[in-house]
Amino acid sequence: MRTKSANALLALLEEEGSQRIPLTLRLQNAVRRLIIDGHLSEGERLPSTRMMASDLGLARDTVEDAYQHLEMEGFLERRMGSGTFVSASEHRFIGNRRSTGRARSERSAPGSTELSRRGQAIARSGGVPDHPCPKPFVVLPDVQSFPLETWLKLTAKVIRGIKRETLLYADPMGYPPLREEIARYLSAHRGVEASTEQIVVLNSSLQALGLIASLLMEPGERVGLEEPGFHGARQVFCAAGLRLESIPVDVDGISSDRVEKHGSDIRAVYVTPSHQYPLGATLSLQRRLALVRWAEQTRGWIIEDDYDSEFRYDGRPIAAIQSLAPGRRVLYIGTFSKVLFPGLRLAYLVLPSSLVPAFVSARTLVDGHTAVISQAVLAEFMREGHFTTHIRRMRQIYHARRDAFAEAFEKHLSRFASMIFPAGGLHLTALLNDELDEAASVAAAARHAIELPALRQLYAGPKGRKGWLMGFAALPPGDAEKAMRKLAKALPD
Repeated sequence: MRTKSANALLALLEEEGSQRIPLTLRLQNAVRRLIIDGHLSEGERLPSTRMMASDLGLARDTVEDAYQHLEMEGFLERRMGSGTFVSASEHRFIGNRRSTGRARSERSAPGSTELSRRGQAIARSGGVPDHPCPKPFVVLPDVQSFPLETWLKLTAKVIRGIKRETLLYADPMGYPPLREEIARYLSAHRGVEASTEQIVVLNSSLQALGLIASLLMEPGERVGLEEPGFHGARQVFCAAGLRLESIPVDVDGISSDRVEKHGSDIRAVYVTPSHQYPLGATLSLQRRLALVRWAEQTRGWIIEDDYDSEFRYDGRPIAAIQSLAPGRRVLYIGTFSKVLFPGLRLAYLVLPSSLVPAFVSARTLVDGHTAVISQAVLAEFMREGHFTTHIRRMRQIYHARRDAFAEAFEKHLSRFASMIFPAGGLHLTALLNDELDEAASVAAAARHAIELPALRQLYAGPKGRKGWLMGFAALPPGDAEKAMRKLAKALPD
């Protein structure tokens, strides 16, 4: 042991990131790991506490404490007058390289083939990349313009007023004052008719979609999605074992004729009617009414994702589909990630009253409830009028940035692509010329640290149009034009 494993123990004790752990615990962990990995074999004698302390440069009490703890766990056996030994065990450690061998260990390690079909679908879906340092054209709100000082003051106010009851489990529906503010805002600005008792506060719109898929649809049933459409919704529904039916989108939004033609063959239809993602169309009133009629006749569900309806620059925001059929066949989803900042992780789901108990029960199984403090701060932010003030201010900023972005696009990128001029939102969609390869252009942009999500990836079928999604909200106009010049130089003529 003294010559064989002292160096190994020293290396384990000095591992990066372990310096804040007390020495006794570090020694316990190191010896335990050597036993599990097979470096110390069954029945092998360990040095005395005095010798171990001398070899490792530790206090003898430190070694004694570690030995005592490992004996209590069953890893070591201490015999009066004989010494300290690695305990005998009728069960070999699975990770023991000596007893199992590398090949057997690798064969027994769990792999993707052991996932369920649903697990494999989730794994294939991948994830949405994080953007701790936003790149040019990433579709994000402008957090630099967020009133952080106001938010911090409200946070301090909320924390000062915390009572011990706040430390317990909270209402799975969400913080009641926040639900009241959401109901008031939706009624005034989106035409949504819903009481506080119909609103469930969640962590994200994807969580809302997951609950809807689990509670209202059976695996194998069909759900209609916009083509092209939001990849996150597609991934959630695939993971739930649903069959996806792509419904084409044109300048008036999703084709309600195609939805009605499917009739009861589809159980639900997912739409982004106020600002279709990614093409930016606004669903016409005629088609909204047709969807409501389809839902009533087939007892299907309309899943209305109103993800960034606040940012409409040409005319007033369009009223929600839910306002045409309140409390009936529409499930309305909203999020604060696009309106305020992505790190907030707060969204909400407006439900028909009859569905609320089931959704609350399911929500308690997922994560119990959303963190109360962030909800309380947001409730104060809305109650004091900062929320609507922020939206009005950002609508002006984004409006100006959209116009400047479009002008710079025509100047620098029009020979490569044409743009769909958006009436609202945080991005515009560029359609590539026939001769420009989408994958090559995205790769060229990435080499210059430019984010260009590919439009074709948002199509379910192979015949999607080539293009880019270009976020304009998070970039000041000068930075956006600079990035466009860089991109134009990177693309092949």
